[in-house]
Amino acid sequence: MHSTVYYVGAFVLSLTLLQASGLDTMVGLYGETIEVACNKGVAPPANLFVKWKYDKDDGTSGDLLVKKKDSTSILAADDYANRVNITDRYSLLIAQANLGDQKTFTCMVVTESDVLTSRVNLLVHKKPSPPTITEKAEDLENGKLTTLGKCVAKDANPAANVSWTRNGQPLADDGKTVIITPVTEVDQETGLSTTTSTLQYTASRDDMAAKFACSAQHSLGPDQETAPMSFSIHYPTEKVSLQVNTQGPLKEGDNVTLKCKGDGNPPPPAMTSTSRARK
Repeated sequence: MHSTVYYVGAFVLSLTLLQASGLDTMVGLYGETIEVACNKGVAPPANLFVKWKYDKDDGTSGDLLVKKKDSTSILAADDYANRVNITDRYSLLIAQANLGDQKTFTCMVVTESDVLTSRVNLLVHKKPSPPTITEKAEDLENGKLTTLGKCVAKDANPAANVSWTRNGQPLADDGKTVIITPVTEVDQETGLSTTTSTLQYTASRDDMAAKFACSAQHSLGPDQETAPMSFSIHYPTEKVSLQVNTQGPLKEGDNVTLKCKGDGNPPPPAMTSTSRARK
């Protein structure tokens, strides 16, 4: 199937306006077959000659194909030779679109009385793979800045934006208790971008039940979010309680078990002592 395309600019219905050589912009999807309309899709005149060409990176022009009546000739001698075709309405088809196709394409329509030219700047976008969290911390220490994990959104164009949430609320970098470091790397072969966001977080006892997640935002939407994750928070004992284990009222000579417990995490070893009751 052909990918959905979006045009920037008004849709021109009058053939008299087609002689303008303004530059439109459209977006196609990476890996799909992109259809680039000739003269913005307006029905072409009969008995015409159509030629498609493109602007090369070095500034020169490259020929793609020509169509006259029912005959089509592929002129491209490069990568486009096996990837381009033309529709009955003279739209250019580009199969297996990649970032190398982000160029300006020109459609020339030759009629008995005029030459109509239209130019389209093609952008190729790709949504990132669903984000994943790597290098997840095993636990967090109360009051200590710790790397919670890295959120990775792979292979996008343009690069995805990655954000973090705590209990569904956005986390903001304050440079002290929350530090978020994004890094974008471009694959030299495909040109696609991978965004990695590292979250350093200072946990407190209140974070024992907190749910952390990251999401990737992209122009192709909707946002993609990881499953929420929680952490064990280590914190020292602040309160100590003493429990007395007895059966019935105490009297002199009875054995009494005393147990000392703290509220830290992980819980400190319980200390138990048995003694005889005295007056």
